[in-house]
Amino acid sequence: MLEKLGRVRRGRVVFDIRKAGVVDVLMGAQFVCRSWRSVSLNPSLWRLIHIGGVYRGISWKVDMERMAMEAINRAQGHVQCFSAGALSSDTLLSYLADRTSVLRCLRIIPTYKVSCKGLAEVVGRFPLLEELEITFPSLLTRDVFKLVGEACPHLKCFRYNQQGSRSKYGQDDEDAFGIANYMPELRQLQIVGNRLTDKGLLAILDKCLHLESLDLRRCFHINLNASVRAKCARIENLRCPNDATNDCGFIDEFDDDFCEDDIYIPDEMDLLAMGYDDFCHEGYYDYSEDDYEDYTDYSYLVKLASNFTL
Repeated sequence: MLEKLGRVRRGRVVFDIRKAGVVDVLMGAQFVCRSWRSVSLNPSLWRLIHIGGVYRGISWKVDMERMAMEAINRAQGHVQCFSAGALSSDTLLSYLADRTSVLRCLRIIPTYKVSCKGLAEVVGRFPLLEELEITFPSLLTRDVFKLVGEACPHLKCFRYNQQGSRSKYGQDDEDAFGIANYMPELRQLQIVGNRLTDKGLLAILDKCLHLESLDLRRCFHINLNASVRAKCARIENLRCPNDATNDCGFIDEFDDDFCEDDIYIPDEMDLLAMGYDDFCHEGYYDYSEDDYEDYTDYSYLVKLASNFTL
């Protein structure tokens, strides 16, 4: 009976710590008690790492990249899914590749610290990688499809999402041709907000013969005429351009009426402020310093921050 009760209590602790998130664990939860500390050091807790959100009041004081590296270290080579958001950099991704070979899912928001060559070199070191998600890819060149496709030929799921534009001058099929030519083994493709036309879509349908799921929401330059719809009939899960985007946090505030001149390229801090948490489905944490003071004694933050401060 006592053994069973112990397992239940430990299971509850694991649940609570996972719910807290990476930053909250490293910045305080691990100091709550011995059992929480023990669980926080268990490699199985760190198989799924999401550290892409913004933590107002502490993110400017803390080296978030170093914190991400600490999370990777605690996994002891067993990181299976890694979502770095706008903290992504060639340095961090290379650090991840040096310490795990079992990664199956990688999600990033490219900044000036991420290069196409660096990204391709990293994904090529993950033989089990099945899912790659790139949000706001404007800082990457078109070589990304060729480099990633050649480095990871067995990629099954690719997400390449952006805001989207209704402007009649924004048509562009280069992304679609890159996907069609270099990622033929895809089973799932999400290209929310892409500027492809029916021509680009047909190229994807003709060359990606294993597609089971295709997400074309906010791809406003697609007409989906009869011939295109006929080719789409084999797709089990098809999302059309005007379908709802309630589950796409990165475009929740998007204005349907904006014009091409209204488009701006978010800088790194803007991207951090748009932190999304598709990965753990818990929503990102947006705590102020006052929130932390209400949560528990602030002294533990001072203790741990000394290990991560810039």
